[in-house]
Amino acid sequence: MPSDLWLSMVSLGGVVLGGALSFGVQHQTQRSAERAEERRRGLALAESRRDLNLVVWEGMPDWESVRDHLEANRLAFLDVARVAVG
Repeated sequence: MPSDLWLSMVSLGGVVLGGALSFGVQHQTQRSAERAEERRRGLALAESRRDLNLVVWEGMPDWESVRDHLEANRLAFLDVARVAVG
């Protein structure tokens, strides 16, 4: 009987150890995937900002500021919206 008990305890220990190792590996893999995704999103955001800066600054005449350009577009939009609503 004692050998059966030892065999059961060793088997249970193996199952617990295997489960713990499996959980640890899955957890580490998930964290690694999340970090890679966050890095990819950061790079995509930086690239889109860089492209936007190139478009905004390269397309601006020397005498016009970005604020003036954006304000003119905002006022034009509000004029169209005002006509459409009212």
